[in-house]
Amino acid sequence: MAKKPADVTIVVTVNHIYLPLDEHGNGCADWADAEVTSRVGKRARLKVPADLARFLSDRDQAEIL
Repeated sequence: MAKKPADVTIVVTVNHIYLPLDEHGNGCADWADAEVTSRVGKRARLKVPADLARFLSDRDQAEIL
């Protein structure tokens, strides 16, 4: 069985971004293939998969805490 990637905490650093969120308001593991997204405002803190955190950080859209 594949091990679930670790989640990390991020803070959004832009006015807003659209992310696929689970029922708890955190990022989904299958974010790259998501069809439904929610608007997340600046300074929001949430847990997301490590690969999504790196993707957003590389684009200067979030800071990894």
